[in-house]
Amino acid sequence: MQHLYARRLVGALGVAGVLLATAAGPAQAGGIKNGDPISAAFPDIEVPVGGTAVDPLGPSLWSTKGPIKLTGAKVSYRLSGVAGVRITPGDGGGVCVKPSPARVVCTDPRVLSFEGETIELYLPVLVKAARTAKAGDTGTVSMTFSAKGVAPITGRSKVRVVGGRRSLATTGAGAGRLGGIGLLVIAAGVVTVLAARRRRARPVV
Repeated sequence: MQHLYARRLVGALGVAGVLLATAAGPAQAGGIKNGDPISAAFPDIEVPVGGTAVDPLGPSLWSTKGPIKLTGAKVSYRLSGVAGVRITPGDGGGVCVKPSPARVVCTDPRVLSFEGETIELYLPVLVKAARTAKAGDTGTVSMTFSAKGVAPITGRSKVRVVGGRRSLATTGAGAGRLGGIGLLVIAAGVVTVLAARRRRARPVV
C-alpha cells in the first residue's frame, strides 16, 4: 500500500513539473531562433488603443552551451506595418537611443552572464498605441540580438492593436510566473492529500 501511494505521489509531482515548465516558457511566442551558443524567443504582444501594452517587449535568451559570459550585448528594434503605434525605450538596465521614430537600439554596458536560466525580456522596449490607432491592425517589430563573438540573431514579433482597454489580462513573463505559482500551490495540495492518505493507511500498533 505504501508503494502505491508513493507511486501516485511521484506521478502527481511529475505532472505538476511538466505543467510548470510549460507555463514558465515564453508566452505567445512569435518565433524561436536556435543559435550557437545563444538561442532566442521573440514574443508577440497586444497593445490597447490609447494605452501601453501590459508587458514590455523584448527577446528571451538562453545559452545552449552551459554557463557563458558575453560583452557588447545589444538589441535593435524596428517597428513596421501599423499606424498609430510607437516603441520607446523601457527600463531594462541598458543604454537606449532612438535613431528614428520606428527604431530603438539598446546596448548593455554590463557583462551578460548565463548560468542556466532563461533571461526574459532582455533590454526591452515599451509599446504604445495612440487614440487614433485602429483596433485589429497588426504590425511587426523586428528584433536583432548581438554580442561580441556571437553571430547576430534576428526574429520578428507581431504587434496587434486591441480595443481601447486601459488594462489587459496578463500575458508574457508575468503570466508564466503567475501560472507557475498557481501550479506550485496545486502541487502542494496534491502532496498534502496523498501524504494524509498514506498516514491513514498505516497499521495501528
